[in-house]
Amino acid sequence: MEQDNTVVLQSYNSVQEATIAKDRLKAQGIESFLKNENVMGLDPIAGVELKIFVRDIDAARLILDSV
Repeated sequence: MEQDNTVVLQSYNSVQEATIAKDRLKAQGIESFLKNENVMGLDPIAGVELKIFVRDIDAARLILDSV
């Protein structure tokens, strides 16, 4: 099912920025996941990816763009 797939919504340069975005989504009922948050110290170029379900992409963009 395509709606159950995850996509990268945005990449961040710090775990802190990614966590703030994740918390904002959670407050609005959107589940998200961080990828590479444990790698930042080893490879700071990698970035932290904020992933969400495809079904939530439009709502998530609205939430994060509203700042």
